[in-house]
Amino acid sequence: MRTSINVKTDFRVDKRILKFIWISLAILIIDQIIKVLVFNSLNLHQELRIIGNWFRIRLELNDGTAYGVPFKNEADRYIKISIKFFLSLVLMGCLIFFINKNSSRNLLIGLTLCFAGTVGNLIDRIFHGVILNNSLDKYNFELFHGRIVDMFYIPIIDTNLPNWIPIKGSERFIFFEPVFNLADLTLFVGGVISFLGLVKVYKTGKKI
Repeated sequence: MRTSINVKTDFRVDKRILKFIWISLAILIIDQIIKVLVFNSLNLHQELRIIGNWFRIRLELNDGTAYGVPFKNEADRYIKISIKFFLSLVLMGCLIFFINKNSSRNLLIGLTLCFAGTVGNLIDRIFHGVILNNSLDKYNFELFHGRIVDMFYIPIIDTNLPNWIPIKGSERFIFFEPVFNLADLTLFVGGVISFLGLVKVYKTGKKI
C-alpha cells in the first residue's frame, strides 16, 4: 500500500468532487428542513407516534456535546466547536485525497456522509440560536449558542421487566433511548461505510 503523499496531485480539486458536494448539500438541506419543521411544530418533549410505539417524532434540544453531555464552560464550548469545524475540513480533505486515488465508491460515499453529518450539527451549534432563537436564556448572545434539534426516537424495546428479575424487577426498561437527528444518522452510517471501505482496501492490498 503506497503511503507517500504528493500534495500537488493528491489534493487536486477537479469536477469529480462536484457530485459528492451535491450529495452533501442535499443531506444538509433535508436535515435543516426537518429540524425547522419539527421545532416549529412541536413543544419541547412533545412527541408524535408515527409507527405505533416503535417510531416516534419527539422534539429535544441538546445544548451539550454528544449524548447531551454539557459543556464545562464557554471556553470548552468554543474549543469543541472549533474542533468540529476542523474535523469537517479534514473530512473534506480526505474526500479529495481519496477521489484523486480513485478509491472505491463506498469509501467516497462514506466520507461524504461523515462530512454532511458533521456540518449538519455544526450549523445548529453556530446558527440556530439566531435562526430559531433556541439558545438558553442564560447566554448573552445567540451566535455559537444554538441547541441541536433532535427528533427521531426509536425505542426498540419499551416494556416493564418481570418481577422475578433481581433489583430491576417490575421497573420500566427501554432499549435504545437516545433521540437523534438526520445528521447523527448520516454521520453514523458514513462512519460504518468508511470503515468497511478502508478494511476492504487493506485486505485487498490495493493502493489507497
